[in-house]
Amino acid sequence: MKARACVLGIDLGTSAVKGVLRSAEGETWKAKASYRGQAPRDWLDAMAAIIAELREKSGREIASVGFSSQVGTYVIDESEVISWRDDAGREELEQILSVIPQEEFVREIGMYHPNLISYPLPRLLHIQKHYGMGREVLMPKELLIRALTGETVTDVFSMRGIADLTRGRYAVGLTKKLGIETTLPPIKAPTDLAGYVTEEAAKKYGLTAGTPVYLGTSDFFAGLLGMGVREAGDGFDLSGTSEHVGYLSPSPRREGFVSGKYFFENCTYGVTRSSGPSCDFAIRNFGVDGLTLARVLEGTPPIFLPYLGGERAPVFDEAARGVYFGLGVDTDRDQMAYAALEGVVFSLYHIVESMGMPRLRRMICGGGSAANELMNRLRATVFDCEVLCVSDNDTSALGACMLAMTGSGLCGDLTEAIEACVSYRPPVLPMKEYRPALMRRFAIYRDLYGSLKENFRAFRDYERTKET
Repeated sequence: MKARACVLGIDLGTSAVKGVLRSAEGETWKAKASYRGQAPRDWLDAMAAIIAELREKSGREIASVGFSSQVGTYVIDESEVISWRDDAGREELEQILSVIPQEEFVREIGMYHPNLISYPLPRLLHIQKHYGMGREVLMPKELLIRALTGETVTDVFSMRGIADLTRGRYAVGLTKKLGIETTLPPIKAPTDLAGYVTEEAAKKYGLTAGTPVYLGTSDFFAGLLGMGVREAGDGFDLSGTSEHVGYLSPSPRREGFVSGKYFFENCTYGVTRSSGPSCDFAIRNFGVDGLTLARVLEGTPPIFLPYLGGERAPVFDEAARGVYFGLGVDTDRDQMAYAALEGVVFSLYHIVESMGMPRLRRMICGGGSAANELMNRLRATVFDCEVLCVSDNDTSALGACMLAMTGSGLCGDLTEAIEACVSYRPPVLPMKEYRPALMRRFAIYRDLYGSLKENFRAFRDYERTKET
């Protein structure tokens, strides 16, 4: 790295904007500004707050900026927001998958289209149907970049599902076939320059006019980069409100999961819906301090389905709900807490098992639950491989910083950026003596959904009648 540069990575998440400021010498400063709701003005105010805080903490000028943000969230005409958690696009997804064969998706976008309504095509069709033709649609970081530079641009990975990953352009054959006439921003690579901070933005956000701003990418891919995920056989678990779990391989997987081009190799993964809220549920109601496998598995804790708000992969059922199974007269708070954390890890294993259970050489973990010692031990034992947890859990903001470092030439490439920026805590190894018992528990866990599927639908219908 060249000396004296100071690079800012900004990550716009579901409830907060985070910033990581890093000098060429490796000094790091962090800031976070929370917000409520999904209002673009709140995002911009939070960005201004973290820039001011980081400048004050560091006493340094910011030489360049990179971005990451939630994807699947769409801003219509800079005002109305459809969140990644909204149900908009269900009918449109069914329509798209009924008229376009998966082989055509492979030709047009370089991957199979997953069963996700938050992908661009179903959401854009929904917007066109309910908001009118020709609307401008941006994802959150595009709005932040425009506020700083006046430029409107997106990256190829944020637009997966409508962008051709191999050619770096929109799949116009698909948009024409579906009659999509929404205004979309031009596509560039994540390390490309988006523009320069304008005089007006410099006064408003506390940056120097002319500061280069680099495009960045989705919070997920930026997070994987900030975790150092780069080699075939690397498994990963990036936790947050939802949880992304998967692996890298030389070639993409076919139908059933999200699988396609990444910065290194091909990335195949599935996403949970309620892993973060399930961990919060355990912490809030029971407390999780001091739990160990040895102590809890001396008894018979219940089994927990972590479907508090429905589930994505591998069951893809919005009607699913959280369940405790196997409660007994001797069940205590520690067992209830343990079961919730175990259920989250089982949900991750269920996804990877459904992919064909590739042999992982290691699992790299980041995000909030990577700080939990018991969950890391469960991951290592259930997946039967070593677990590496990143030293810096703000992986998406760090990844955004690394993309700007690479784009500006401070690092020669992303591999050099990983070597300069990413470090790990000591590895967590499997407790092999507990794996047979955990696998028996997982088999019960896996079968519970099928047994309860119709009950989930009946309960959903009951909820809807209560609402009316």
